[in-house]
Amino acid sequence: MASPRYTLNIKPEDLQPDVPRELTPKEKRENFWFYHKWHILGGLTAALLVGSIIWEIATQVKPDYTIGLLTTRGLPTGVGEVLGEQLAPYFDDRNGDGKVVVTVMEYTIATAETADTVDPNMQMANVTKLMGDLDMGESMLFLTDNIEYFEEQYMLFAYNDGSVPEEGVKPDYSRMGVRWGDCPLLAGLPLGSATDFTGAEGVDYQMFLQDYRLVQRVVAGTRIEGDEESMEYHAGSSEMFRRLTQP
Repeated sequence: MASPRYTLNIKPEDLQPDVPRELTPKEKRENFWFYHKWHILGGLTAALLVGSIIWEIATQVKPDYTIGLLTTRGLPTGVGEVLGEQLAPYFDDRNGDGKVVVTVMEYTIATAETADTVDPNMQMANVTKLMGDLDMGESMLFLTDNIEYFEEQYMLFAYNDGSVPEEGVKPDYSRMGVRWGDCPLLAGLPLGSATDFTGAEGVDYQMFLQDYRLVQRVVAGTRIEGDEESMEYHAGSSEMFRRLTQP
């Protein structure tokens, strides 16, 4: 119990607790912003990020066909984009969206002889991308400058009739792929020229691609063999292969 000398001069109203002062609307807003601004900003940033991803997915054009440009040396600037544009008129609207889109994926994977033309980090990135492409069945057709090297490394090519090289036997490369320069349709495409990987100007795309070979990928024994949609895509790509390589 408190001593009487401490409570002698205390009035009853002095014992009442202080009533908090009512904040003005401006003070309430300032107080709320002070304590919650980082939560609000974080939420807005997250919402913008999610919205951006959703917009990108919604507006992204899905290609009808994807061709892998598989090379052991650096490529001229923009060759993949030009190829996709020039090849599109010869392909069909596989997904039925009213337009034909052909995407060319560039994979530069150097051999020991061409290693000085490719950045090691880019090399690893391209190997990873190629593995994803093969697993998902994105590219059913490939353009390559070294069909023997990539077949030995990845065993990914089929013969021109769609059959698979016999396991344990050296492939018959004369039956695998068709040289670009031997395909009138391909050799006649107006591709233009650009800067190559060394910085040289005026590199003619057609001359660069003359000895590349267009080849079908193998699906027998792969994960995509049992997928109906992938097999329909493969059949369509095989028809495009015949169309592009006819003499």
